[in-house]
Amino acid sequence: MSLFDNKYYKSAGKPRKLVVFIHGYNGSPEAIDYAVQGLRAMLRDCVVVVPRAPFACEKNGDNLQWLSFYKQDPEVRFRNPEASTAEIFDIFNRLGDDFAETAAQMNLFIDEQQQKWGIDDAHTYVMGFSQGAMISIYTSLVRKAEVAGCIAVAGIVPGKDRLEREIVSRPRFLLLHGRDDATVQYKTLPETTAWFAKQGLDFEKAEFDNLAHRMNEAEMQTAAAFINS
Repeated sequence: MSLFDNKYYKSAGKPRKLVVFIHGYNGSPEAIDYAVQGLRAMLRDCVVVVPRAPFACEKNGDNLQWLSFYKQDPEVRFRNPEASTAEIFDIFNRLGDDFAETAAQMNLFIDEQQQKWGIDDAHTYVMGFSQGAMISIYTSLVRKAEVAGCIAVAGIVPGKDRLEREIVSRPRFLLLHGRDDATVQYKTLPETTAWFAKQGLDFEKAEFDNLAHRMNEAEMQTAAAFINS
C-alpha cells in the first residue's frame, strides 16, 4: 500500500477519468480545496483524488510536505529574487533522490486509485501545484504506463540530471504559471520549457497576469479544457 491518505471528489455516475491532484509544500488537501472545487465543476465524468502528504512541514508543523526543501536549501535561496535561474535549478536538481522516492510512492498510489475506480492510464491525469507540480512532472515521466496527461501549476523541473536518465513515458504536459509568482519564481519558466523541448516532450504552456503563488479560476479553466479534450 502507498503512504498516502486522500480526499476525493466524485462526479455523478461512474467516472471515466481519474485526476490525481497533488497539493504543495506547507499545504494540505484542504488548502487547495478552493481550486479543486472550481476544477471539478468544469470536468465531465471525472473523479478528482487529492493525496495527503505524509510529513509535517518543517516550516509550519500544522501543515504538510512531501519532502524537505531546507535539506538542500536551508537559506531558501530559491525564493531570493537575486538568485539566478541556474542556481535555482541546481537546488532542485540536488533533491533528485527525494523526488524519485516520492514519485515511486505516488505511482503506487495512482495504481491503487486506478484499481479502486476501474480507470486505466489512458484516462488518468496527474496534476500538482508548486511542490506537487514538481512531483507530478517526475511521477508522470517515470511511470511505466503513459498517463493521458500531466498538469504542472507553478512548478519547476525537479532532479533533472537523475530524471533525464529515468524517463520512460512521454505524456502530454500542460505548464501553468503566474507572472507574479515570487515563490517558484516565474523567471524559471523559460528554462523549464527549454528542458521540456530538449527532451522532445509534448507540452503547452499558459501564463497568467497578476497571479502570484496561488491558483486562480483562469488556470482551472485551462486545466479543465485540457482534461476534457
